[in-house]
Amino acid sequence: MISVFKTNVSSDRELNKISPLLNRYFKEIKWNIDLWDNDKILRVDSNKDWTAEITALFSSIGLRCTHLEVFHTDPF
Repeated sequence: MISVFKTNVSSDRELNKISPLLNRYFKEIKWNIDLWDNDKILRVDSNKDWTAEITALFSSIGLRCTHLEVFHTDPF
């Protein structure tokens, strides 16, 4: 499933602040943040719903992250 979040990550400095935490605590997910998008979209690809944990992680370091949508992907 792909979860989509709106964030307030607006600079490389903030991205460098959240990146190691996402990589450390959520090793089994693939993620990216689109700094060029107006909503600074975070996309998370995982087999599990990590919405609560991800939004809590962002909040713990003073960043915002709002869950927008989930897309379920069919296995091949």
